[in-house]
Amino acid sequence: MRTLRIVPALVALAAFALLPGVAGAQVKLGQTGSELPVAPFPCEFSEPYDEFQVSIAGGDSYTVPTPGLITSWSHSAGPDAGQKLGFKVGRVAGASFTVVGADTQNLTPSVLNTFPVAIPVQAGDVLGLHVFDETESAPTLCTSQTELLTDVVAYAPGDVAPGATGEFEQATPPYRLNVSATLLLAPTISALSPAKGSIKGGAKVVVTGTEFGQVQSVSFGSAAAKSFSVDSEGQITAVAPASKTIAKVPVTVTTAVGAATSASTFAYQGCKVPGLAGKKLKAAKKKLKKAGCKAGKVTTKDGATGKTGKVSKQSPKPGKLLAPGTKVKLTLKP
Repeated sequence: MRTLRIVPALVALAAFALLPGVAGAQVKLGQTGSELPVAPFPCEFSEPYDEFQVSIAGGDSYTVPTPGLITSWSHSAGPDAGQKLGFKVGRVAGASFTVVGADTQNLTPSVLNTFPVAIPVQAGDVLGLHVFDETESAPTLCTSQTELLTDVVAYAPGDVAPGATGEFEQATPPYRLNVSATLLLAPTISALSPAKGSIKGGAKVVVTGTEFGQVQSVSFGSAAAKSFSVDSEGQITAVAPASKTIAKVPVTVTTAVGAATSASTFAYQGCKVPGLAGKKLKAAKKKLKKAGCKAGKVTTKDGATGKTGKVSKQSPKPGKLLAPGTKVKLTLKP
């Protein structure tokens, strides 16, 4: 059974901590040390346990609000040497849970310990701890006894491995776990500017959105951007690659968390040289404009004029895919 040793001197009242500012794209989950409404106390188990914060009365939530990546976890350690503690994230379903990620660390006494991790999570996942039995670890400040009945911790004996499912033995108020974590949110894209550019590439496109703190790649359709720079958490400047077709493609931003694809598209523009043989000059110009091209130098032969002549030769030849606005030379004959 679960047994607790409470040291009265360490159970002191503390004020709720103010919500800390979000650092970049990181969102804080959970509470540690002085952030807890009542200071945490040393606890030791006669056997190892997993415990998850399934409900709280207030303050920073222990429940993941949206899909993302947990990038670190923290714990305010007690004064004893030899403390060992596990961090866990559980996907809770009624009286059972599945461990989606875990990390075990030796603690430095009397300080806030923070450890990097990379645990993909979904909305609704819950922070928890694994507390080792008294033969493996000195007492850790795992829990705060808050006297708030909606502070509920659910316990399961043993040490459930990542990917495995366990059953809760009991869910007990009024406890709150001494653990916090940072969550990196998934990116979003809201706008592209400009939303068009040459098939030759090189357009500098400003991508507006959110959570651009750890961008790994930017792509236009299936092609990687020539280069990109992260200007801020809400803006990226990406250089469009060349395209072999005149097409509209979405832009995708990939971070350590996942990928976001724009609802709007980037339109590749070009001049696909049309066939103009036999066309009068006015009709040829109209067709060139529709194809994204322009009429270049016009040469008349054998007495032809701009009004009477028809296209007998053109350069470049039909079918060429060139930069938008490319000029096509025309030769007119009667």
